[in-house]
Amino acid sequence: MPLGLDSNFYVWVLPLVLAEIVLYAYAFTAELRTCQVVLGLLGLFWCFAALWVEIRLEVVYPHFDYATPPPGDPEMKSYRPFCDFAPWAKCSKVLMSPPGRFLRYFGIAKPLASGAVGGLDKARALIDVPNPTLGVLFFAVHLFYPVLLLFMPIPFLGPLLPELFFLACCGVGLMTVWLAYNLAFVLQDFCVVCVSMYVANFGLIPMMHGLALQGASVGEGAFFGEVPRWFLYSFGALDAVMGLAVLAIYFRGDLFASAKARESEQGYCPLLVE
Repeated sequence: MPLGLDSNFYVWVLPLVLAEIVLYAYAFTAELRTCQVVLGLLGLFWCFAALWVEIRLEVVYPHFDYATPPPGDPEMKSYRPFCDFAPWAKCSKVLMSPPGRFLRYFGIAKPLASGAVGGLDKARALIDVPNPTLGVLFFAVHLFYPVLLLFMPIPFLGPLLPELFFLACCGVGLMTVWLAYNLAFVLQDFCVVCVSMYVANFGLIPMMHGLALQGASVGEGAFFGEVPRWFLYSFGALDAVMGLAVLAIYFRGDLFASAKARESEQGYCPLLVE
């Protein structure tokens, strides 16, 4: 097949990409709150899709190594993610790589060592989560942004909440640039799930700047903007079902305790990965 594309591309990736292009076109031409809601729904969809892939990989291939094919099943016939669709496009490699846990990679979070009882160690272990988990929180805040505005009457920080959230979006944008660099130049791969989230992350920056300029007036309109209710409810239900599915497969076992052996004992060095 051209470019090495396999059936996953035609069955899953191509229809999803075409659908999201239509949704991005709608979002970027709509008023600000409507754009925010659509991007929030899309972002949640891709975050849950990424989490499903990561957890399924750990269930089927315990201690999955992003750098080498699973022993005994190099073609990944037992489970091949929908977003693995070409030799140069394997989301499994990207999602399970060390940068896939941003907070652990930079030493902010770390796995809970056996026998550790300190509150700080427990707190750092609690935030040792895959990047899409952080994305779920980020996009959920965008989806329910008017709730954030309810705190604006609080003295001092309250009136600055829109500006502070805009700065948070800029911070996410910087993290996205770093992740995109690793994707293209370090891992030398393509991840349709990741790139879709990158587009949403960058699209939310100018949108949030506009909302910050509007201030509290954003909450005076419809809670979900001008998004058609049939679309809002159906897409919201899809996101909810995906989220519940991720929780269900996660709670089948203590997966995160053994997930992704990404520490230095793997010998990972961003500049040396081929």
